[in-house]
Amino acid sequence: MEKKVARGAFLLLTLCLSLSTVGCKKSNESNKIKEGQSISSEEAGMSTNEKDKNETFKPSDYTLEAKKEYVYEYLGLKFKLSDKFRNYIADKKIAMLDDQSPIDKELKYAILTFEKMTEEQKNAVIEKMGDGYKNWKNELERIGTIGIFEKNTSKEKISKITKCDTHTKIGVSSDGKYDCYFSTNSGSEIKLLNEFKKTEIQIIEKKERPKNGFVLSEKTDLENTEAFKK
Repeated sequence: MEKKVARGAFLLLTLCLSLSTVGCKKSNESNKIKEGQSISSEEAGMSTNEKDKNETFKPSDYTLEAKKEYVYEYLGLKFKLSDKFRNYIADKKIAMLDDQSPIDKELKYAILTFEKMTEEQKNAVIEKMGDGYKNWKNELERIGTIGIFEKNTSKEKISKITKCDTHTKIGVSSDGKYDCYFSTNSGSEIKLLNEFKKTEIQIIEKKERPKNGFVLSEKTDLENTEAFKK
């Protein structure tokens, strides 16, 4: 199976860590039985995985946070969103997520995605197990993406990856291996699209890919410092 990780789901992965096929221990609080509480024979015979199937979470709580500036050193990019667009993210009208090609193979692409969320999607609560999160994510409306693609990747392939139909080349990464693109979906809501187009993007020195293959860690994640000096 291809290994694929996105930081947009990083906190989600942490939340769901106990659900991995490796037998992770449940928290002490989960295992404790309150004084005087009885357990039915049905519940007593239920496996950990069966119980986990009933656990739920809210996907919109695990989207990337709104910030004035973002620095992605492994992408070789930094960018600023407009004030309005940043507020849309803070208000959960926009979901900022990310995606990259399999981490155990040569990097083909890595992107930040921006999706419109309806009130229903914002408030959706789904099961941890199964395809709930995947289905929730696929139903979001793509506004645009920012990211890098292996040099000479066709526009057709970029469109398939980004779910966008318009691509503006920002430039070439500092190591010369990747093309940097700002992509938009012309069919998305015009108000949101126009604000997204105000994004300021700059190519910076690109760091070598880390050993774990994950390139979507932001500078603040790595050094716990402000991305830009005020």
